[in-house]
Amino acid sequence: MSHYDKLRPSDDLRFCDCKELRELLLVHRLTGNPVHCFACNGTIDPQRLGLSSKQVDMVRSWHGQFQALYSLWLDSGEYEVWAKAQLLRQDGQVNRDGLAAVAALSTLLPTYYWWFHDESDPVPRCCPVCGGKLSAPRGHGHGQCDTCQVVI
Repeated sequence: MSHYDKLRPSDDLRFCDCKELRELLLVHRLTGNPVHCFACNGTIDPQRLGLSSKQVDMVRSWHGQFQALYSLWLDSGEYEVWAKAQLLRQDGQVNRDGLAAVAALSTLLPTYYWWFHDESDPVPRCCPVCGGKLSAPRGHGHGQCDTCQVVI
C-alpha cells in the first residue's frame, strides 16, 4: 500500500482532468479525498501532486477531524450546536490543522481552505481568520480572503 492510498478511497466520483493545475482547494465534500482543483472542483489524485507522506498525513488527519465534526453537525442531534461551534472556531484545532495542511500543500501550489459556513446563517462579510473584508468569490462560496487563503 502506498502512502497515496490514504487519500484514494473508491467513493470519489469526479476527478480533475485539467491539463495544468494552478490552485488547490481543501474542502470536505462527503468523499474520501478533500484535495480538489480550484478551477474545476474535481478531486485530485495525490500522486499527481507528488504529495509527501507528511503532507498526506496532515490532510488525512484534518479531514478525519472535520468529517467527524461535520457528521455530528449534520446529525442535528444534541451535538449539533457544539459541533457547529467547533467548526466555526477561529482558534479551534480543526481549523488550525486545516490551515496548517493548506500551508503544507501551498508549497506545491497555492491552496485555499474552505471554511465551514451554515447556509442558514447570514452570509459572512469578513474573513474568519484576519477579520478583513472578503473579496468576490472566484467560483466558490460567498467570498474569499487571499491573504489567509480562505474561501467561505
